[in-house]
Amino acid sequence: MPLGVQPVLSALLLVSLLPLLQAGDLPTMDSVSVSSCITAKKLCLADFTCSTPFLYLETCFPFKASAPQKPENLEACLEAAQQLQNSSLGSCRCQWRMKNQDTCLAIYWTIHSAYGLGNYDLGGSPYKETVTSKSRKFSHLNLFESGSMSQSSPDLCLKSITLCTLNDRCNKLRLAYGEVCSVARCQPQKCQQELRVFFEQVADNYAQALLFCPCDDGDDVCGARRRNAIAPSCTSPATDPPNCLMLWDTCLQDVLCRSRLADFQMYCYHMDPLGTCVGIQPQRCLKAYMGLIGTVMTPNYISNLSTDVALNCSCRGSGNQLEECMHIQESFSRNPCLTMLYDCES
Repeated sequence: MPLGVQPVLSALLLVSLLPLLQAGDLPTMDSVSVSSCITAKKLCLADFTCSTPFLYLETCFPFKASAPQKPENLEACLEAAQQLQNSSLGSCRCQWRMKNQDTCLAIYWTIHSAYGLGNYDLGGSPYKETVTSKSRKFSHLNLFESGSMSQSSPDLCLKSITLCTLNDRCNKLRLAYGEVCSVARCQPQKCQQELRVFFEQVADNYAQALLFCPCDDGDDVCGARRRNAIAPSCTSPATDPPNCLMLWDTCLQDVLCRSRLADFQMYCYHMDPLGTCVGIQPQRCLKAYMGLIGTVMTPNYISNLSTDVALNCSCRGSGNQLEECMHIQESFSRNPCLTMLYDCES
């Protein structure tokens, strides 16, 4: 290689990787050293001292069959889980958007299955920690200027939708969920799935523009666009909302929903004794918040005229579990971290 060419190529490579480094998409050495749960399971099954408690534990909490219930042999199950804490499975995690994500998450929750039994702390996120870029206040103005759009219309939610349609990838993803979420072709489960795909795969600036577009006071049409971007009417038919306890149990039956909820608890639910949000990274909380969209635990604005967020559920008919139900409901409706997140992003 001619003298001087290698430094130039190295510089070009760094420039090409800069957007990924800024977005936090490249794994750090620490994240690489933490094995995937799929790999960890293979290592475990090759070792008799590890495979025996793991295979036993799989019979304790069959996540794919139903929400986790306390097994009759709970003590033996917890002992098996404890034996695995020092194995390759004890520290394994999964990655967002990884291939076979559901398989990886099912393995993780087999090891950590005791969490969620009798309490509402899921014990931490099953996802590998990602490097997030320094928090930077999102600006709709910057996005519109980059899209060369006129500022004549005050409806920023309409402009956010228009900008999405002008971007090939954003428009393709939006059309995919628009087709199955339309009133004429409403398929609730498919609609939720495509919504989840949209917010996972679209560029952050487009997702944030749709989620946090500000509306003028009293602008019902703008507010409706903002709410429908998160949960079209197809995903929540006009019936009485379900009980929050039922919603919680339904989420725990699904390893993806359970995982996104655990991620949300870890990164968006930190409060001091006075109820003040402390110690969260806004960008990481935002990722966890968007991760819930398209699950049964999708948070949304409570009305077209409000920026307050809540789950689509109630606590009517909770009986002696009213306190537990209110805890689930208020982890969204009275979560100061979500209020702070909206103030940061809007």
